[in-house]
Amino acid sequence: MWKKIKSLLSNTIFNIFLIFALAGGVLFFTLKDDGGKVLDTLKSVNITGLILIVLLMVFERFLLGVGLAEECKLTHPHYTYKQGFVNSYVAGLFNNITPGASGGQVAQGYIFRKQGIPISNSIGVLWLDFIVYQTTMCSFVLFLILVKFPYFYSNYSQYFLIVIAGFLVGAAIIVFLWILAISPRFYQWLTTSGIEIGCKLHILKDKEKTLAQLNTQLEQFSKEIVVLRTHKKLIAFLAVEDLVRLLIYYSVPFLCACVLKIPVTMDMYFNMVALSSFVAMVNAFLPMPGSSGGTEATFILMFSTIFTKTQSASIMLLWRMITFYQVLIIGSFVFLYARTRKDIPLAKGVPVTYTKQALEEYEKEGDE
Repeated sequence: MWKKIKSLLSNTIFNIFLIFALAGGVLFFTLKDDGGKVLDTLKSVNITGLILIVLLMVFERFLLGVGLAEECKLTHPHYTYKQGFVNSYVAGLFNNITPGASGGQVAQGYIFRKQGIPISNSIGVLWLDFIVYQTTMCSFVLFLILVKFPYFYSNYSQYFLIVIAGFLVGAAIIVFLWILAISPRFYQWLTTSGIEIGCKLHILKDKEKTLAQLNTQLEQFSKEIVVLRTHKKLIAFLAVEDLVRLLIYYSVPFLCACVLKIPVTMDMYFNMVALSSFVAMVNAFLPMPGSSGGTEATFILMFSTIFTKTQSASIMLLWRMITFYQVLIIGSFVFLYARTRKDIPLAKGVPVTYTKQALEEYEKEGDE
């Protein structure tokens, strides 16, 4: 039974149907009581402002493409920003249509291969992108939580524990990988007692397979640590780029309220950015493709504390269209375009240069 469900959830067509079905269900219950008021609010939208917000989200994808291109240039100097832009939209598309955003990196690897980047290099790029993005996001959300903790805990206590849990899950992944890479003792415990405990608790099924996967992941992560240390300017650039992307994404609800002519002030901006990030944290626990259904409901519940239900629903519909369905639509066309392009022959990349000092420091830590 479970295998059939798993197979069904891996079907792209079914996932797309599920996305629209769940979104349709939320839309029905949202508009059931005051649909006329919501539609009246949406009719008042400033079209010029709406187009600018859409372009801003396209720019967010472009920034990701620039970051991917800069990472690829470490080994393949001729990789272009256009190729990175295509890859970024493919990532967004498959993150949106697969449960838990599990298909994004697989699709990116496929596009990298068509663009002439060998799998060995693309894995490194995706690892580095994940490390920097996850670290930047966790740092930014931690800042928001610390600054706004009293206010949000008193006003959103029913959701705040879930928000904290979502943050801790993201932060724990990064902390776990770092400890695993720099602490031989922890690695030794995990590969012996840790895996043994997991098997006894039936959390892990295949001991040898788990150990092999762990070693592969650790080896790749260890390589990226060297890149992190020896290309500090690139890492700083990627971190700033990710921070700008997060600010753009989290600012969209505020901008939607502006173009819908819903009264907002700059004093509300920071609170709305924080709320947007908290919605994203809650969504980390939603296994549906694109977190459909749960995302819309969570957004309305949280934003209804500072807006009316009609205003919250109107902002949600515009926000979801701009941040989710825009990527779904444009990403589909971009993916079809990328698939029809002729494969670029795999080029032998230049070795990533490491400074002697960084290598010595890394090897020294490994011996301790």
